[in-house]
Amino acid sequence: MFNLRICGLHNGLNSGLRNMTSKDEANQKVFDLIQGTYFDNIDSGHADKAVRAMHQDVQWVHTQVWEHHGHSSDTMDMLHGRDKLRVFLVQRIPQMQIEKITHQVGKVITDGISAAFQAQVIGPKGDSKPFFGWIELKDGLIASYRVMPI
Repeated sequence: MFNLRICGLHNGLNSGLRNMTSKDEANQKVFDLIQGTYFDNIDSGHADKAVRAMHQDVQWVHTQVWEHHGHSSDTMDMLHGRDKLRVFLVQRIPQMQIEKITHQVGKVITDGISAAFQAQVIGPKGDSKPFFGWIELKDGLIASYRVMPI
């Protein structure tokens, strides 16, 4: 006999599906923030739009994933504040565009306060380098951002 309690649906099918939908919606919202607002705007050269994903007081820690322009996987950049991040991205985005790299987020898991994500940097020949990210959210924006290669 099938036991609904094991599947987490012990309060009835509709309740369990509703909770799953809420989690799916939260994951999608964070995915849209990371991929749509942040990475898609970086990849298209729009630093001003990319930083809209970040809280004004963001703590941003980035370990280089794709080596280019003297930036190796030993390179770690640490910034505090959306304005400093914007200045950094204005300088770095042209280098990424020369390399013709893009960012693709795969999986996002969130509890609405923090989130983990798996992603990859994709090169012009289709080669890729995976990375992992951890973010913390405040006021619907990224307040803490950490990325490292896998």
